[in-house]
Amino acid sequence: MPYAGIQTDEALFASAIYQPRSPELSVTVFKRKVPVMVMSYLGSLKALLYSVLFGLWPPSIASVRIPVILAGALTVWLFYKLLANTLGLRAAVAGALLLATDTTFLLTTTFDWGPVALQHLLLLAGLVLLIRFHRTRDRRALAGAFLLFGLGLWDKAIFFWMLSALAVAAMLVFRREVLGALSTRHLIIALAALMLGAAPLITYNLRRQGATFRNASYDVSDLSGKARLLKSSLEGSSLFGYLTREDDGRTREEPQTLIERFSVLVSDAARRPRTNWLIPAVAICTLLVPLWWRTPARRAILLALTAASVAWAEMAVTRDAGGSTHHVVLLWPMPHLIAAAALGEVSRQLRRAGLWLLAAALALVAGRNLLVTNEHLAEFIRHGAGPMWTEAVQPLAERLRQAGAPRVVVTDWGLLDSLRLLGRGRLPLYQAIDLASKESLGQDEQAALAWLLASPDNLYVGHTRENEAVSGSGDRLARHAAQAGHRKQVLWVVHDRHHRPVFEIFCFRPTSAPNPPSSR
Repeated sequence: MPYAGIQTDEALFASAIYQPRSPELSVTVFKRKVPVMVMSYLGSLKALLYSVLFGLWPPSIASVRIPVILAGALTVWLFYKLLANTLGLRAAVAGALLLATDTTFLLTTTFDWGPVALQHLLLLAGLVLLIRFHRTRDRRALAGAFLLFGLGLWDKAIFFWMLSALAVAAMLVFRREVLGALSTRHLIIALAALMLGAAPLITYNLRRQGATFRNASYDVSDLSGKARLLKSSLEGSSLFGYLTREDDGRTREEPQTLIERFSVLVSDAARRPRTNWLIPAVAICTLLVPLWWRTPARRAILLALTAASVAWAEMAVTRDAGGSTHHVVLLWPMPHLIAAAALGEVSRQLRRAGLWLLAAALALVAGRNLLVTNEHLAEFIRHGAGPMWTEAVQPLAERLRQAGAPRVVVTDWGLLDSLRLLGRGRLPLYQAIDLASKESLGQDEQAALAWLLASPDNLYVGHTRENEAVSGSGDRLARHAAQAGHRKQVLWVVHDRHHRPVFEIFCFRPTSAPNPPSSR
């Protein structure tokens, strides 16, 4: 948890909590502005929850990440409960263990830059309530399930992928049960609860002429790339080189603590594994079809296969979607359900020998999961976090807070939201990313730059050249400033724990002005 700094998308929800606030839509409740949407497809549910939390536990690595880790733990328990109530204890234990050790699930939940933690939690909680409704016809469970589904849509509109995919799968696999539950009263309850949960999203689209849906467009030009990402996400390898840095042959840190030495020792002993065995496990379990076809596991497996296939097809044909691990992981825990259902049923049929088979299979697959997760930790230790996840953002925020500049101008993508969160809204943040990304400036942009340059005490912050998210942004801004008669002067360079220069804090001085005192 502490090896990666707060990344900009992980901190995005803070734009609805701290200055400079920039929610897409707010409403007035009791004379107070309440954020409704952070972006056209991202609601403020997480922001509202964290605004309460931060009143008790100020923003930090721990206060940002421990709550979503707990949400992930609750998701695992709900998955166990769902399987125990439908397929029995063996499948429940298998599914929970596979999900709890899954590297992609653990990392995307811990860092929650999708965000995905609430998406998983709301989906699993809703499904558990639907099973209760199926068994008891308790309408409160029906209402609760669809209220949670509505909240999931508000949290992030792409919740629709899994919700619609499960609806399609349920109609294909559980048609009789679904049709048997349909009645006018049940439809009204479900629809009313869904609309209540999604009311902020609905309100936003009514006010903005369906802005959420206007974002949705289709593109099939990168299906092969998205398929490769699906494979690497299932294998647990998709975040190497993004969360962690690859070995560049220049910077390598030796382990310092007992835990670090143990992690690196295990990594070396296991020959640095970067892929798990989930894909072969799911494939083998699927091929055991003669052993589970005439059992309750059959429909559970078909449901999971259908839902995962439909949801992935939806994200694969959507422009700017399905190409990131935090999209693909929304398919979870469908792959684990397939394996758990098959393993549970096959082990039950084999009786006492089946328990040993189940234990051995889980030990192999879950053990390999743990080795791949440990490999990410070992890479954090050896080579550090990737540029967008660098832990150097924390000393950067502290340095800027101590500087007390009238304005802190962000010149590269990937910093604004992190500094807003870590600075708790007290840093006077402005952004000049648009200016730094353009080769030439128009009249209005020149006026904006002149306004910034007019105050020599402003501080500017960006990545060092080799770590820039928008390549060349620092040089372009310096060139624009030089054309306006100002020169760039670097004041501080902030390094990461591997002693790499990651950020630079600088100012602009009139070309004719003397250098500031060296003590600055």
